[in-house]
Amino acid sequence: MKLQLSRRLWVISQVMRQLWFVAAIYCVAGIATALLGILLNRYIPEDIGDTIGVDSVGSLLSIIASSMLTVLIFSLNTVVQASSSAASSATPRAVGTLLEDRTAQSALSTFLGSFIFSLVGLIALNTKLYGTGGRLVLFVATIAIIVLIIGTLLRWINYLGRLGKVSRTIEQVEDQAVTSMRNYRAEPFLGGTEFDGDMPGVLQLIEPPESGYLRFVDMATLDAVSRKLNADIYVLERPGAFVAPGRHIAGIRLTQDDGVVDEDVVAEAAKAFTIGHERSYTQDPLYGLTVMSQVALRALSPAVNDPGTAIDVVTHLVRILEAGEKPDGDSEPRYPRIHMPTITAEEFFDAAFTAMARDGAGMAEVVIHLLHACRALGHTDIPGFSEMSKKFSTLTVDRARETLRFQSDIERIERAASRSNIASPVSFRQNNPEQ
Repeated sequence: MKLQLSRRLWVISQVMRQLWFVAAIYCVAGIATALLGILLNRYIPEDIGDTIGVDSVGSLLSIIASSMLTVLIFSLNTVVQASSSAASSATPRAVGTLLEDRTAQSALSTFLGSFIFSLVGLIALNTKLYGTGGRLVLFVATIAIIVLIIGTLLRWINYLGRLGKVSRTIEQVEDQAVTSMRNYRAEPFLGGTEFDGDMPGVLQLIEPPESGYLRFVDMATLDAVSRKLNADIYVLERPGAFVAPGRHIAGIRLTQDDGVVDEDVVAEAAKAFTIGHERSYTQDPLYGLTVMSQVALRALSPAVNDPGTAIDVVTHLVRILEAGEKPDGDSEPRYPRIHMPTITAEEFFDAAFTAMARDGAGMAEVVIHLLHACRALGHTDIPGFSEMSKKFSTLTVDRARETLRFQSDIERIERAASRSNIASPVSFRQNNPEQ
């Protein structure tokens, strides 16, 4: 998803990802398909339409209506159980990604749309709205629906084996997190310029209208306000931050520091900030890292005690942090008068690894894999990652020393830490005949 979407388009995109929206589209398509025979009846010769009897079409529709209702209820129960399993075995924050899964949405919507199609077709048949040509169109549409149902059922059966499993939940979260990270790498300041945190003189501050998480910043709206006022706008909180009245989210700096911005314009600028009860992946690359970390924490809890899942999460976190390409430094920002704070390397490492290093300090295998992850990230060209990987490795080893009691485990961790601090994972030497 492009980060330069307006707030309206972003809201529309969020709605289109909901299960009910996809189901509604399939229902409308089912109704339109069932009524298509009425519109095409006049264009089909009667001798061709007489080849299909009304009883045969009605029987097929009755079978579809009864079977699809059963399959739909079973599938809904399966999705509910998978969501509960994902919330208990992974994290409640991962349930949203499961409900937005296109395979599950397509299957449920196909079953519901087929059920609606058969109901409308039966009603039209019993009220004699179809002519002979209309029944032929209905028969052809019914055969096409049956083929669609068979294909969907085969795909759905194959998919049910993984639905709700921790491994599948991790993959779904990773897909969302990687997309968010790539968007961030492409536009770290959402099309604006970097704000280093130093207040530039007098700012007329903007407060959020309610408490919640900052989900989306409409940069185009802020740019329009800045052009109208001939002013610079400094965004003080990035998407993902928890905001509340009294905690300012942005500030407007006029060309004349003693000027005052009209309250209506301030309210217009405040509308560019969307606040909700939950964080969003779109402009918040830290959210995916946080959700993945919470999956690992659940695995490390005494009730679950599954360090293997935590180790798998470490691998996924490395892939997420490495995702994306560095933007072209010569490109001009689209919104030069909008200033956005940066996300530091420490914030990335903290969201991904700090909680896991704390809860997994008593497991040598988890600590060693964290050190391997630091080593891998330290060799990337991402600014600040090299220094932060060394710092985090030291902190992780210190936590382990304070927690572990068995000396052999401590020595294993120290050996892994010493390998992590090597400048290069492989050393070479030139061929020398004298050696």
